[in-house]
Amino acid sequence: MKLLLLTLAAAFGIAQDLSPNGRTTKDLAAQAQAVLDRAREHVVNTIDRLPRYVCLENIERAYLDPIKAILPKANFCPAIESKLSPNLRLNATDRVSLEVAVGEGGEVDSWPQASKFDTHGIDIVESGPISSGAFGSNLSEVFQNPGARFDFTGAGTRGGPTLFSYHYAVPIDASDYMVRLLDGARWKTEYSGDLEIAADSAELISLTIETGLLPPYSGMCRARTINVYHHVKVGNGEFLIPVTSTLRTIHPDGTATESTTTFSGCHEYTVETSIRFDADDTAPPAPAATVEIKPLPAADRIGLRLDSPIDTEKAAAGDIVWARIENPRRKPKAQKPVPADARVRGRIMRAMHHMNDHRGFDIEVAFDTLEIGAGSAPFAGVAVPSKPRVGGVDISLQGTATGGLFKIRTKRDKVLLPAGIQFEWMTLTPPKLEK
Repeated sequence: MKLLLLTLAAAFGIAQDLSPNGRTTKDLAAQAQAVLDRAREHVVNTIDRLPRYVCLENIERAYLDPIKAILPKANFCPAIESKLSPNLRLNATDRVSLEVAVGEGGEVDSWPQASKFDTHGIDIVESGPISSGAFGSNLSEVFQNPGARFDFTGAGTRGGPTLFSYHYAVPIDASDYMVRLLDGARWKTEYSGDLEIAADSAELISLTIETGLLPPYSGMCRARTINVYHHVKVGNGEFLIPVTSTLRTIHPDGTATESTTTFSGCHEYTVETSIRFDADDTAPPAPAATVEIKPLPAADRIGLRLDSPIDTEKAAAGDIVWARIENPRRKPKAQKPVPADARVRGRIMRAMHHMNDHRGFDIEVAFDTLEIGAGSAPFAGVAVPSKPRVGGVDISLQGTATGGLFKIRTKRDKVLLPAGIQFEWMTLTPPKLEK
């Protein structure tokens, strides 16, 4: 250890001391501890202020398959971690948009423009890899965990200021890191990683978090998150969030995923204000006030006409979609005809681009609100199988448990589902609104 410190001191002897007196230090280890302590103070200040902020979270996910099929083995996970990466190819991509805030129990998520945050957090995303923590919880899990052990591993530069590097580890008995298993249960795992701190300012530059080896019923061998940080100005202050957060997972069948999250539109909110962003440009303006109307009866077949186009190059799960109701097949004596301005509001639930087999796009939508003038009511329904007409593109519409799936088979890199495309929906009994 003494030899290591002497070597580091010699290698970086020309670096300026970042302690207040500005003199060159001979005790690199002591200086590294001082920088780590100052960085912890900065991070704790950010953690304390994060519950006042909400940001839009944009997630780009890539699904990777082995070029050659691999047969799983009992000890398969440790074997593939060092050998698999060069043998992967991109199979599919998709996008997800969420709003994220920090609550008392950690990070909470909602769909963009939702009236409240979903207490089930990331469970609102039904498929694909997703993680919670990059916005702020990761910082708390590392810097406010008394069970975390830190070791200084060196100093260096990458064409800029001197960076101090550290390795940390959190054993299972001090861990709050939970992984969702295939059956929905949670599994607690140990974790460890590395971090970089700017030596002059003691600002956190990057942080990695890697789980221990996960059980087979998690569907993953291991998960690794890489956060790269910067300061964001909001109102009169600044706080620390990732420029990017990248989640990488390796699975027992040799497949892998890489999800990159970016944050934007951060703003402060208060208890009295509604936590929401401005409406999307493609959405019709929301009414100033609403009144209750009766939901549509179940088992009615209605026609819908897409009101907001869906561009596969930009579409993400969470985006709002609108459709006008046309030619509803009503029983005249049982219900009044639906007015001409009736429309349904919903979201894209999945927006996937397949690169190899079955090339094309899968766009899943679900409608949950009926609007007639200033009135609104819950809405539920599923798609009636059909083949909507869009010039030059093979499209089929299939029903799902909560809506419909547009399967677009094409070699094009992007497709536009234009406003005006027509299809049919079968109404269901809508769920009761929570009070």
